Amino acid sequence: MKLTILGCYAATPRTFTNPTSQVLEIKNHLFLIDCGEGTQVQLRKNKIKFSKINHIFISHLHGDHFYGLVGLVSTFMLLNRTSDLHIYGPKGIKEIITLQLRLSNSWTNFGLFFHELESNESEIIFEDKKVVVRTIPLKHRVYTNGFLFQEKIGERKLNVAAVQDYEIENCY
Repeated sequence: MKLTILGCYAATPRTFTNPTSQVLEIKNHLFLIDCGEGTQVQLRKNKIKFSKINHIFISHLHGDHFYGLVGLVSTFMLLNRTSDLHIYGPKGIKEIITLQLRLSNSWTNFGLFFHELESNESEIIFEDKKVVVRTIPLKHRVYTNGFLFQEKIGERKLNVAAVQDYEIENCY
């Protein structure tokens, strides 16, 4: 598991800090958590492949957490992305992003799926064979979630030869 902080500590872009955005690499997934302004530049500076980001999680609808999102979606389009993109965020995220795309006469050539959140209880919002993601409802001025990323326990491999070296007798 590897976390790359692309931006934090700034509600506005500055020369020495960027608005909130992180990339979590876990079990061959790259998850983008929040997408403030400047996220694309920070992704490039950190040599993170845009094409490997298939899931974006937006904690809440304050600009420093999502104003970079429509630009990133547009860049994916310019880079001829073909794989689906899933965006998880508060109710309203779909309206905001699709309105910007529609009014700029830009639409994606890939599947763009919005998963709008509104529950005040923790819920599983993503799960596959390796990872599960749950919301963590938070108190803020607007509806907000944190996200809990958990690795699933995989198959364990026992090195039988190494065990035999210890000459362990049956313990019944």
